[in-house]
Amino acid sequence: MTEHIENTLKTIPKKPGIYKYFDKKWEIIYVGKSVNLFSRVHSYFNGKSKLNFAKKKMVTQIENIETIIVENETESLLLETSLIKEYKPKYNILMKDDKNHMYIKITGDFYPKIVKTRLSPSNTSVIRGRKNGTYFGPYISTGHVNNILHIIKKYFWYWCYNINFFKEWSGYNLDKYLFKNNTAEKNNILTQEEIQAEYLSQIEQIKYFLRGNYREVIENLQEKMLNFAKNMQFEEAQKTKEQIESLQSLDISQNVRDKILWNYDIVHFIEKFEHFYIWLLEIRDSKIIGYNTYEVKAQLEETPTEILQNFIEQRFALHQTNNEKISFISPQEIPDIYSEISVEIPKIWPKKDILMMAYKNAYEHAYKKHLDSLSTKWFTKATMQNLLKILDYKEINKSLIFECNDISHYSGSHTVASRSIIENGKSNTSKYKKFKIKTLEENKIDDFWSMREVMTRRLKEIEKTWVLPDLIIIDGWKWQLWSVMEIIDNFKKSSQNDEFLELLKDLQIVSIAKQEEELFLPGESESILLEKDSLELRLTQKIRDEAHRFAITFNRDKRLKAMKKNILESLPGFWPVTRKKILNKYWNVDKLAEISINEISEILNKNQIQTLQDHGLFPD
Repeated sequence: MTEHIENTLKTIPKKPGIYKYFDKKWEIIYVGKSVNLFSRVHSYFNGKSKLNFAKKKMVTQIENIETIIVENETESLLLETSLIKEYKPKYNILMKDDKNHMYIKITGDFYPKIVKTRLSPSNTSVIRGRKNGTYFGPYISTGHVNNILHIIKKYFWYWCYNINFFKEWSGYNLDKYLFKNNTAEKNNILTQEEIQAEYLSQIEQIKYFLRGNYREVIENLQEKMLNFAKNMQFEEAQKTKEQIESLQSLDISQNVRDKILWNYDIVHFIEKFEHFYIWLLEIRDSKIIGYNTYEVKAQLEETPTEILQNFIEQRFALHQTNNEKISFISPQEIPDIYSEISVEIPKIWPKKDILMMAYKNAYEHAYKKHLDSLSTKWFTKATMQNLLKILDYKEINKSLIFECNDISHYSGSHTVASRSIIENGKSNTSKYKKFKIKTLEENKIDDFWSMREVMTRRLKEIEKTWVLPDLIIIDGWKWQLWSVMEIIDNFKKSSQNDEFLELLKDLQIVSIAKQEEELFLPGESESILLEKDSLELRLTQKIRDEAHRFAITFNRDKRLKAMKKNILESLPGFWPVTRKKILNKYWNVDKLAEISINEISEILNKNQIQTLQDHGLFPD
């Protein structure tokens, strides 16, 4: 501690306020607040407080201290938030507050456009009518606005470009646009008035939708989906189902309406993949006006409770600036929060339900960010070699090969498996494999049995090729690993090939458990924890997640193909050989409507073609 710092500490008042730490370049490196500046600032330098490593490192960089006295805790909180936003000190947790909300605007043009904007309208009602357009919002997240506009484009249609549709009736005019979107008959020439009337009708439906009336739209789509399915138009039914799911994701406000009264910020968090994520849900007048996810890195190794407290206090300061009275719903108690801040910890429905929804969204965001980070990581052969050294395994092949197997099913149906491969640090998709599980009863869930079949088939494959991967990765805890090792031991006992048994001695296996990303080795009771940000862990996660993705995709494709096959099985006169011909050549039953009568006559007789026509699968 320098003499200057010692002298400064003596002059610090025992009053509420904020303190600023400066480095040797006179740059602010930290801003804090306290009800007693003297006690708080001295705690960094008196040696009695147990500072973590990050705080000790910060203290060594402090060359000067300044304080500002305020009247009360609220003023210190507001001033601290303001200074953090202005100077962005490197040791402070910086939270973006999205004060400038997004709006969706429907312009007042002759042919209205729909745009997103940050230019807020003059008053504060939820829906605002003005000469230059109608505003919907505010929405706290740009991503949320983009999602809404994407849904509208899929379900409705609208124009969003500045084009003169009626300039000499040439180029890309509106009647062509209407025709493209299936709103005009092919040979019907519409007048300008008719075009405008039809277009404005769509705009009114969009306004109705943006006012939060999602459920009526969803019900119409559900009826439409059932009609498609009834007429065996399964491709169209699937597309409509996807639209319904997207609309349901926007129907949160309908679920919360009339359940949570007043104005709340609902906050939940998750610490995952060495990052801390906070999910914020804003409820105003019992309606959700937006949500956002904040990614936080603890600069001074703050605890989750400290990070959550910091976030809520900054949100409170923002609300004070805007003269808003907002309460908070939190998943846990925060002992040191300012008394003026109202924080509820819900115990019963519906607030507990909404809080759980916030947690699920925080988790999904964290997982997506994790996958995105994996896709951008550059792995090398050296990363694979390092992982083998950590596991005390050896290199078997000149070209290093890691593989991972995974199981996927849908409530026990269409159980499949997959294998992903990383070779010399890169995914080798040409060697990815997918398997149908043949020995498991349909609609029975048994991942251990499924993995038993996969590993048995893999061992037989090794027996034929005499090629061992350098490492086999199992997705699961040590129980799954023990099951696999039991399969290998049984296979060894049944084999009469001594040379093959000698080869299997070099078989190297590890399992990875998702919750804590622990690695388990055969015969070892203790797990191995890799460094959270290490390339070795990222490599293991990547191959595991790739196998999972590949298995899920195969399962979905298999279910869709089975659905198509079941359609043909219900038709009279379509025996297994005939069904196989159709599926092998066209795969998709809906494609039958696109081929000529001459082409389909090559594989079907007249009676079969007539049956297809009677069921609407082939044009008359």
